[in-house]
Amino acid sequence: MKQKLRSLAALLVVVLALGCWVGAAGGATDQEIIDRVHFMYQQVEEMEASSVYSNVYVDSSWVDLSSVSSTGSVVQYTYRGGNPTPTINNFTIPPRSFDSALDKVVRYVLGNVANVYRQEPLNTETTMITYQRETVPIYVYGTYKTQELDEIILGLPNCFNISYNTSHGRSEPITPIEMPIAESILNAIFSIDSTTVTLSSNSDKPTDEPTTIEMDVAPEIVNDKTFVPVRFLAYSLGVEENGVAWDENTQAVTIEKDAIKIELKIGSTTEFVNGEPVEMDVAPYIKEIEIGGRTMLPAKWIAEPLGATATWNETTQQIEILQTQEQEQNQ
Repeated sequence: MKQKLRSLAALLVVVLALGCWVGAAGGATDQEIIDRVHFMYQQVEEMEASSVYSNVYVDSSWVDLSSVSSTGSVVQYTYRGGNPTPTINNFTIPPRSFDSALDKVVRYVLGNVANVYRQEPLNTETTMITYQRETVPIYVYGTYKTQELDEIILGLPNCFNISYNTSHGRSEPITPIEMPIAESILNAIFSIDSTTVTLSSNSDKPTDEPTTIEMDVAPEIVNDKTFVPVRFLAYSLGVEENGVAWDENTQAVTIEKDAIKIELKIGSTTEFVNGEPVEMDVAPYIKEIEIGGRTMLPAKWIAEPLGATATWNETTQQIEILQTQEQEQNQ
């Protein structure tokens, strides 16, 4: 166990050297990142001691480089959600030394993918254990661990051709690395009782600096359901300001984006999407503020017609809005 602790501590030094520590610049404080990393390392230590490959918190992907110098064969075993049966991916590259191949994998995973997924609003941590191993585990912890492992699986076959500039003490790819999964995610986070909503930059790339919008009313929980201000939810999904209209006479809200038109009426459980009725399990209501009021409704009834997904995070007391380019194309 002491040897594992030393190797994990040494790994943190590798992460820092590769330039992964983004700190407050990515939205989270240094202490928040340290806390996440510490929790992940605790889980990894327990998993290593018990020969468990994934649990409820941490997933892993094991990269077998034992044959890379002789045949160029690389095999990846990915474990998710405590399932002991892995998903297996294999590919072949031109044979190269084990040390060279391992260096490329570490630089790609820790110096590039991990750096993107650690940032707000993704908040997902990554570590690797390379000490005296030919099959190297990549451990991932956080809300977007599934997406990050998919990103690694997608990009790993090409990571051996990436060239890096290390002249400034950091490992920077000479040619920008594409991360299609991260770049496709649109994200907004609404927190209960907070008037600040966190958005990825321009609501289209979480890899950029996140932005915030100040709202005049906060999301709240009513009868065990989470309600958000409809207008600001629409804005977070790319609806223009003139795409949200309120009719005082009919007490109705209309939201329009591209070819989608959503109509809601205060007190009515029927929503109209492009004229087609959709029955909701609740009715929108008005939350009074100093001047006028805001229409409140569970996020799913606006998010889903606009091609997004709304999920409730009980731990953080947040509503997370996720949309991908694929969802946009299917609208």
